[in-house]
Amino acid sequence: MKKIVLAATISVALFAGFANPLQAREAAVVAAVASVDPAEQLQGMVSHLRNNDVAGLLRASMPAGQFQILRGAYEMQRGKPITDEQRAEFEEAIGKLTASNAVDQLMAEIEPKLLEAAPQAQGGILMALGAMQMAISQPESDMTPEQREMLRALLPGLERWLKSTDFFNPAIAREAVTLVTRAARDTGIQNLDQLKMLSFDEALNSASKMLAASKRAVKLYGLDIDAIAASTRFQTIAVEGNKARVRATVTVFDAPLSHELELTQIDGRWYGKEAVIRFKADAKVEAEKENG
Repeated sequence: MKKIVLAATISVALFAGFANPLQAREAAVVAAVASVDPAEQLQGMVSHLRNNDVAGLLRASMPAGQFQILRGAYEMQRGKPITDEQRAEFEEAIGKLTASNAVDQLMAEIEPKLLEAAPQAQGGILMALGAMQMAISQPESDMTPEQREMLRALLPGLERWLKSTDFFNPAIAREAVTLVTRAARDTGIQNLDQLKMLSFDEALNSASKMLAASKRAVKLYGLDIDAIAASTRFQTIAVEGNKARVRATVTVFDAPLSHELELTQIDGRWYGKEAVIRFKADAKVEAEKENG
């Protein structure tokens, strides 16, 4: 049905082109915007995540105007002078990740905390699992029926993961820290002046490197973000004007979880209710800056 409607729209645009080429081009643009399927858009966002494409993910998750606000805020921050205090604080923080002995220094801080926390871990896991069981079984909990069923499906796999993963193993922690510090060095950023020399797009490229390393580090603990993303599917249930409902399905710890999303269309693309509220608030602040 959607293909028929789209074909009819394009036919009308082409017919109008014999009388007015400009109107034809405008109609074709409208048809292209109207053809964006919310499920396909969300699936594209997941692809950006799997590809560690932070720039693409940001562009896909917000309207073009919002992306420009983000770019403008970054450029404005770049233009501000750097104080000696800011420079020193940043160099200290980034040095912990990029120094030649960064892994050893970080592990000297982390390992005692791991050893201290390990004896209490089993009890903490049992308490957390018990609390989730209570949330499922008690009707007076704040969870919706859909959330309760999702947690019920997730709980067996989550319990297996929590009980089988050695979160406090120093060797695993060292491997994870090594991945992150290596990615930090690969960005080439060692001080605040170098960071401010990066364009917005270059900064996002550095963020992509850190995202990739973070996913590899998390995978050491049995949580495969890319596999979860690969299992994610979206299905458009209904589109009514600028509102849409989409069914999202994802497999986490061998449990297929399903959730219905309510989306709003802005400039031909679809966003969740909370995101739309945030976009409007940011646009209001930006307008006040321009008028004030």
